[in-house]
Amino acid sequence: MKRLKGSRRRLLLFAVLLAMAALLVAGCGEEEKYNKEKAQILEELKQVQLIKVPANLEGEALDAAIDEAAPRHKAALEQIDSKLKALGEKYGKADAKFKADAEEIRKTLKQDHVEWLKAAIAPKIKGDSVMGVGIGCRWKEIEEILGEPIEKKQTAVLTEFKYSGLVFNEIRDHGETYGKPLPPSYGPDAYYMTGAGYKTGSGIQVGMTKAEVLDCYRGKLASLDDHTDPKFIIMRFDPTPDHKHEYNQFMQLTDGKLSRLIVARH
Repeated sequence: MKRLKGSRRRLLLFAVLLAMAALLVAGCGEEEKYNKEKAQILEELKQVQLIKVPANLEGEALDAAIDEAAPRHKAALEQIDSKLKALGEKYGKADAKFKADAEEIRKTLKQDHVEWLKAAIAPKIKGDSVMGVGIGCRWKEIEEILGEPIEKKQTAVLTEFKYSGLVFNEIRDHGETYGKPLPPSYGPDAYYMTGAGYKTGSGIQVGMTKAEVLDCYRGKLASLDDHTDPKFIIMRFDPTPDHKHEYNQFMQLTDGKLSRLIVARH
């Protein structure tokens, strides 16, 4: 009787080991299939990354190229995202790690189009950029990169986008149009940065000392007037020999630290 019970225990243990081995083999099989399907999707992503705006375009030609390529790039990324979501849900039923892996890749996709658009509009920007946008961008490009403003103003002579600590505006009539019809608003001709959460293309942040700001702008300023008013310093930003990025900038200091950076026309 004791021998019979011992045999049953051994048989039960053997059955458990067989079941565990089967699960392990099944798990390995699922991982292999998951990795294969993921690799196919990532190959498609490489093709999406080849969508670019042609180099050396300017003005209307550059805008037209962005308008043609940007929707294609965004739509292609959305398709990749949809496939990754389905992949995670399909294999996540077998093991949660597959869904977690797919979700991590999806997170990077959300920023991919924003970074793509920043690179596309960079040749247009005059003065120091802020968070990848600036003077020379269209309103729709600013909104797509920074998100919806907390406040928008649009009148016959003024367009303004307000974010927390960052304002873009365009004053379209300074009194010289004499009642003539104005063209549609393209984008801002000034921005005002007062928030600590922003950084310009040159690395400027609110709270820096004057010396820190000037160190970031070393080699990028065509002129500097820091004698007329020590708290409101006028600079001309011109970082490239072709002068395409040339623009006026104003450094406003409070207690020796940058409290407002203005990029604007005279």
